[in-house]
Amino acid sequence: METISTRIDRMLCFAAVAERGSFTAAAAALGYSKAHVSRQVAELERTLGAELLIRTTRRLSLTPLGHRYAEQAARLRGAYDDAEQLIAAERSEVRGRLRITSATTFGEVFLVDLIADFQAAHPQVEVEVDLSILTRDLLDGHYDFAFRITRTMEERLVARAVGLIREIPVAAPALLAERGVPRRPADLAGLPALRNNHFRDDAEWVFVRGGDSETVRLRTPLAVNNFNAIQHAAERGLGIARLPQYHVHDALREGRLQRLLPDWEIAQLPMYLVHPQRRHPTRLQTVFRAFAVAWFDAPERQALLR
Repeated sequence: METISTRIDRMLCFAAVAERGSFTAAAAALGYSKAHVSRQVAELERTLGAELLIRTTRRLSLTPLGHRYAEQAARLRGAYDDAEQLIAAERSEVRGRLRITSATTFGEVFLVDLIADFQAAHPQVEVEVDLSILTRDLLDGHYDFAFRITRTMEERLVARAVGLIREIPVAAPALLAERGVPRRPADLAGLPALRNNHFRDDAEWVFVRGGDSETVRLRTPLAVNNFNAIQHAAERGLGIARLPQYHVHDALREGRLQRLLPDWEIAQLPMYLVHPQRRHPTRLQTVFRAFAVAWFDAPERQALLR
């Protein structure tokens, strides 16, 4: 009978093959025979009913579905590694100081609770937090970790995704009662909008729905480089706004803001836990990384970051 451990073993074998490009290298990394790895991957494809690898006499390559499955398999392996590191690190007392930097509003919403929970488990740890709209240099600033939204990552940094930032368009009910509720993205062009001038392209919103895409250029009479101020202005009815879902969760629930175009999505961006490359991380750094990844993976946080 197929078990969970069997399914996980097949997935981990496939992840190793996808990463290393050959059954031989994957088998060496995992401590298995080449025949075992090959058999596990073949069984995985049979169970899924899909081809993940294209095999030729000269090389292996991933199918499009194989690429997507490899990403998920790598995430599972990362979670497994983090869990093992967390348990191993818990066997000895953790102490010291951490320096963390984060975007201002993300830090305001999440970091205090994260750090409070971490210090409850490790009371000998001190934490210094820098909240800023500026991107700090982790090496020059001697930071242990950063939380960042980015499309490209510096080679000297290591990143682990902890969630997705879903931005949604919102407006005050009073503004919609006066100007009408937009039915499609093009209707937004007739409404005043609030722009975050920390981002160069924030006056141009790109919406997707299925295979459709629409770009809207907005009139922005007010620009502010702070999400709190933008939300306050939106609640005052000064314009429509594009804000992270986690930031407007309470305002939507309480009726102070209303989501626009619920059938359309604005492209999501991953939030990463970032740290410099380290050959020998301290126990504190190892424990915090594993703790933070597990903390953000909790359902109540993922509900705001998916």
